Amino acid sequence: MNVAERIADYLASKGCTHAFGVVGGANLALFSAISKRLEVISTNHEQAAAGAAWSFYRISGRIAPCLVTAGGGSVNAFTGVAAANFDSIPLLVISGNELTKFFKHQTRNIGFQGFDSAAAVKPFVKLSMRADDALGALLMLDGLYKTALEPRRGAVWLDIPQDISTREYVSVG
Repeated sequence: MNVAERIADYLASKGCTHAFGVVGGANLALFSAISKRLEVISTNHEQAAAGAAWSFYRISGRIAPCLVTAGGGSVNAFTGVAAANFDSIPLLVISGNELTKFFKHQTRNIGFQGFDSAAAVKPFVKLSMRADDALGALLMLDGLYKTALEPRRGAVWLDIPQDISTREYVSVG
């Protein structure tokens, strides 16, 4: 079972039934795995995905993850993410990103169109993190999920490079 599938299982175990997002190359594994366990509603724009996800929470009381891809896909979500955070609405954003090897050399962009979205979104969220390994991705997801629901509720962001989302997850113990 790979990390993306473990993430999908985790979300389902927390009672998530829906997710909103836009599929792209960097989040394809996440999108595919999550769509097998939750109803994923594709939106035409990432800002709409964020707005739909926090609206779903307001209506149902359940988190519906917002799924975005690298580059412009992440940037497009910022307005909706900021709105959720300003209004104290729990929102979990999971972004795909370029391969981890590209993060070693900081340039204008990372890989094809990636950038450090976890760092860039910090002013708009309660907490943002980028996974650097398989176990870390799951631990970060759990911590971020809980953080989104803690008082004062708000938006959180988990950035997962493609090679981490497709890596086999081996539990210890």
